[in-house]
Amino acid sequence: MDSEKQASDVTYAVTPGGKQAEITQDQTCYVKGSVELPKSHNVCGVTVWAYSHPRVQAIMLGCVLFLTVGMYNVITFLGGAGQQTAWLSDIANISLYTVFTVFNLIAPACLNYFGLRKTLCFGGVGYAAYAASLWCFNRTGNTPFVVFGGCWCGLSAAFLWVAEGTAITAFASEDKKGMYVSIFWSIFQFGVVIGAAIPVGQNWNAGDNNKSTVTDGTYIGFMILMLLGSALGLCLYPWQKMVREDGSRVLLEKQKTFTEELWTSYYVFMDHKWIAWAWPYFWAVNYYVIYQNNCFNGVFFTVRGRSLNTFCSGVIQIPAAWMLNIFTDKLPCKRRWRAFWGLLYVFVSFNAVWLGGYWAMKKTTYGLDEKDRMDVFDKDYGWYAFLFTMYGFSDATFNCYAFWFMGALSNETSELSVYCAMYRLLNAACQICGYSLDLQGYSKEFMFGSSWAFVAAGPILMLPIIKWHMKDTNMKQIDEVIEGLDVRHPTNEQEAVEVKN
Repeated sequence: MDSEKQASDVTYAVTPGGKQAEITQDQTCYVKGSVELPKSHNVCGVTVWAYSHPRVQAIMLGCVLFLTVGMYNVITFLGGAGQQTAWLSDIANISLYTVFTVFNLIAPACLNYFGLRKTLCFGGVGYAAYAASLWCFNRTGNTPFVVFGGCWCGLSAAFLWVAEGTAITAFASEDKKGMYVSIFWSIFQFGVVIGAAIPVGQNWNAGDNNKSTVTDGTYIGFMILMLLGSALGLCLYPWQKMVREDGSRVLLEKQKTFTEELWTSYYVFMDHKWIAWAWPYFWAVNYYVIYQNNCFNGVFFTVRGRSLNTFCSGVIQIPAAWMLNIFTDKLPCKRRWRAFWGLLYVFVSFNAVWLGGYWAMKKTTYGLDEKDRMDVFDKDYGWYAFLFTMYGFSDATFNCYAFWFMGALSNETSELSVYCAMYRLLNAACQICGYSLDLQGYSKEFMFGSSWAFVAAGPILMLPIIKWHMKDTNMKQIDEVIEGLDVRHPTNEQEAVEVKN
């Protein structure tokens, strides 16, 4: 490795040409090869990465989401949160996403002030509270507690998702950001697969007399897993000490007050107003899920059928993330062109799936009894189940591109946290809108058409950012520093200065 030794404020790095340069601690965040990676271990001839290796930390981060949001998604994908109608789910989710939206405004400052581990832990507890409230409703019919559980989950989710999005995009070096997103998303979705297997098994023999609700044991299992995920958040390695695979630091320890962190978030937004071009894309991400779950899966299939659909949807999202990785990391062209081809792939694949979904929407009927819904043993079940599975495929593609895109805009955690907060704020706001429309009984045609319009327009409006604001790299080589470039901060005005040899 290029790094030879570190002082408290200076790293002495050696370039490939043999020259030595003083790399300040601030510069180690932006200069490749300025810090040594943690050494791997050899166990029975197998190379094992150190606990502090960024890939290990990405895997652990995926496991946190596996056990919290993954389990929550299983409940959501069952349609109506596993209850007989979508009414209870709509009420809880409107309260959840209202709180989620509000607290996204301060989540970046909280993350940077309290740190990654505490934020992740706090962010997982609310999901367990939501599962507990649904379990209580199954036994007591206590609707206010479900609303309270939704509010608590919204508060926690704001912090969890901003922490996750910032970390997964900051841990990766620029040439591997797509791979890190794929690692995280695969593990996260494996949580959906494992979680979906629970209701499939518990409800497989339910028949037509189960009133189309999920059993108590399902909610209890989710609650326990969510609490484990919250505790796992405390076990991550401190990100102030992490080193990326290209030999640059993830973050420096910076002592700021909470008020200063709030102002930093504000200034990041004011300096990057062009991010508004991505807002329609960010809005679309979760709006379409309401149609898919409550207006299709939740009303068209039996509880056994929608449980199996959820399982298949989770399985397909794992290879979907890695297919997108071909465009984001593997294409033999510069980053801006990879961003363009990846966005084109998202646009074409998503519209193809929704074209097929139009015909299923036309055949969907509300208000059917359980015995009249599509079951796994019915003749045409395979075609409709395949459509819902492909909805999952396109969802993974859409989300993973969004994470990679934000990571391609910056390596600075203060900026990434703001982008991720915008992403999740708009995700939450669109769901307040979507669940409110669903609660008021808007037609399936309206929900389907508005969802398709958002996902069709979003990728097109992101093109100006790729053309004018995305850079092929935000990093510098050590030999560039020796030639006189000061890379103290990529967002600051660049100045040519002398660097001692």
